[in-house]
Amino acid sequence: MRDSAGSFRISPVPSRIAVLASGGLDSSVLLATLARRKRHVFPMYVRAGLRWEAEELLALRKFVKTLHGFRIAALEILDLPMADVAANHWSVTGRGVPGYRAATSSNYIVGRNLSLLVKAAVFCAHHRIGEIAMAPLGANPFPDARPQFFRAVERAIELGIGLPIKIRVPFVGLSKAQVIRRGRDLALGFTLSCARPRGLVHCGACTKCAERITAFRAAGVVDPTRYRAAR
Repeated sequence: MRDSAGSFRISPVPSRIAVLASGGLDSSVLLATLARRKRHVFPMYVRAGLRWEAEELLALRKFVKTLHGFRIAALEILDLPMADVAANHWSVTGRGVPGYRAATSSNYIVGRNLSLLVKAAVFCAHHRIGEIAMAPLGANPFPDARPQFFRAVERAIELGIGLPIKIRVPFVGLSKAQVIRRGRDLALGFTLSCARPRGLVHCGACTKCAERITAFRAAGVVDPTRYRAAR
């Protein structure tokens, strides 16, 4: 019988890093950036029951196929259903989606980063991965995107499952326009940032689309995205 916390400690493999990949623009550029740095990248997508997940997965699979010659493990699709606790939220129902001119704060999904990180951490424990990367940006106003939140989660993971882990958020000081400039040579048309997509076609009318359209213009990069409603 194990009788000390040290007996449960997991030693991660230094070259490995997991990436919480949503199929969105920011996490896709992050995935490619880490792969180019010769890391052994483990992309993971967490399904929570949100309305746009099938389209995100389609985009993510297409994007990953464009990254050749890198140590990218097969995409892991993990399930953590949240529809039971958020049954009436617009992200689940598709009703009342924040419109083009709505505030960025209207995109908030309670506990989103917390739930993603908990599921990712358990996967990492099983695969001896000591780093998790995700792509919140500098303008993210949500409480679970603050540095103190990430440090607290790191500590909780080490205490709870014996895995010393670092949560990497290298884009936290950047704008979406800056991320676009960093990834301008990538297949950004195979990324998706929309609350009401049809396949890889963006609605062009939700807050997420507004942020994407504005960022491409600010970056001075041609937007490869297809929109149902042109702006």
